[in-house]
Amino acid sequence: MIDLSVLAAFGIILTIGIIGSDFLKKIHFPQILGFMLVGVILNILLTAVKHEVIVTDFLEIIVAVTLGFIGFNLGSEINWQTIKSISSKIVIILLCEAFLTFILVTIAVYVLLGFSQFNIALIFGALASATAPAGTAAVFWENDARGALTTTTMFILALDDIIAIILTDIALDYNTLIYENSAINLAGIFLPVFYDIGFSILLGGLAGIISVYFLNREDEHYHLVDFVIGGILVCIGIAAILEISYILPTMIYGIVISSFSKKSETDMTTKQLLNRISNHVSPQLIQTIYEKEKELIQDEPHQVFHEVYKLASPFIAMFFVLIGLSLDLSTLGQIGLIGIIYMITRTVAKMIGASLGAFFSNAETVVQKYLGPCLLSQAGVALGLAVLISEHLAKFGTEAAQSGLLILNTITATTIVFQIFGPLAIKWALDRSGEARLQIE
Repeated sequence: MIDLSVLAAFGIILTIGIIGSDFLKKIHFPQILGFMLVGVILNILLTAVKHEVIVTDFLEIIVAVTLGFIGFNLGSEINWQTIKSISSKIVIILLCEAFLTFILVTIAVYVLLGFSQFNIALIFGALASATAPAGTAAVFWENDARGALTTTTMFILALDDIIAIILTDIALDYNTLIYENSAINLAGIFLPVFYDIGFSILLGGLAGIISVYFLNREDEHYHLVDFVIGGILVCIGIAAILEISYILPTMIYGIVISSFSKKSETDMTTKQLLNRISNHVSPQLIQTIYEKEKELIQDEPHQVFHEVYKLASPFIAMFFVLIGLSLDLSTLGQIGLIGIIYMITRTVAKMIGASLGAFFSNAETVVQKYLGPCLLSQAGVALGLAVLISEHLAKFGTEAAQSGLLILNTITATTIVFQIFGPLAIKWALDRSGEARLQIE
């Protein structure tokens, strides 16, 4: 029987996490980093008083729901127009920076850990290719950035994590064969990947098509939000039954909704304000204001995504606080060298890979020089994948579980560093490229 008293622990963790994150936000810490640091601080305090918090009863649900919403948020940033407008230039840059990062980080960790740990090195390489779309895009928006560097970065961010998810699937399948003492063969590695991707596309696509049909016929704003959240939860639940990724089907669901939903819903506060103004001025003036400021009034793609994110925020907050809280402080010495190698190699690989890809594709000079620093941040997707990896490896015994914990702790620690220095690197690149319009003005 589930111990419902664990809800009190979750409530305390969530409350402290939000209060602490808001405080850290005032001194310009990214929100995700704030949640993680609060978790780490709680971890240190509880370790000091030798008190262990066990919150496993609902942890699996929180992880599943959070990863589902992370996938949906990632998918909502991509639509069919974006996909159709991807040029060969973007593809070349994307493949160069993602795969060079994967290869170099895998080699570096392999050399450090030794031949027997090649399977673990593959996982580190796969995770290294992931970026932080939301956090990176936020820095560009804050600086009102415009230009070739900004456009290229936005396209790369939209697709980078898809490659990371696929590479992680491949690395996990290889690890499964290793720990099951099965023969290494291409079918054993790639068939589960095709199964995962195929059923994710089928599940997310079908759920998205059904949702779009009803969304385009529904006028009540809050019903739209409820319908989308219901679709996300259905995708998560069926993904659990099919034993596939939580992130991929919800990401596909987000892409379909973003691409084909015709409801570009006006912000409710704005709608109420326009209605009040209409009582005092002519309808023609209201229409003129609306048409002139359409980009500011309407959401992109619509208000529903913003509402969904707000409703998901408690799960996301709790997820990142729990990651900081679960960091094994006793392994910090062990992950120190691995973490340093991981960060240095990933940084160098992203910088070189982005520059080489931009050079080979004849991209603009500003892209060749400054794209690399814009791709250094890492956050939700990498951490979400690390949690899934840790849970998956725990099924294969103590040794595999320890490897999974090492991966999770390393990615948690390095994400904190990348969350601090990543936005600074982006700001530097925008300033040097001249695309930070706020600075120019």
